[in-house]
Amino acid sequence: MNLELLESFGQNYPEEFDGALDCISLAVTCAFNKHGTLLAVGCNDGRIVLWDFLTRGIAKIICAHIHPVCSLSWSRSGHKLLSASTDNSVSIWDVLSAECESRYRFQSPILKVQFHP
Repeated sequence: MNLELLESFGQNYPEEFDGALDCISLAVTCAFNKHGTLLAVGCNDGRIVLWDFLTRGIAKIICAHIHPVCSLSWSRSGHKLLSASTDNSVSIWDVLSAECESRYRFQSPILKVQFHP
């Protein structure tokens, strides 16, 4: 085991949090924002669930796609979220309003997306 890794937290280990999305969704992918305060979870039912670690609850639920969400990426500013789905689409979301700003359709499923810096 890496000693530096073990000692980096000293005696203060990161807090563990146990929670659930709901009883009907399965998480397929997830991505933290750069501050680690929000977790975007892509679900098998096409929804994106935004979990707020400051309030310890669900901040927003976005009905994003028809098929499972298979990849998520936060913008640098944290105001936009990029999602990809097996429904052959990629969408850019405004996180505050939960509105889709752009949607792009392709001929095959998109399995991975990433914002370019």
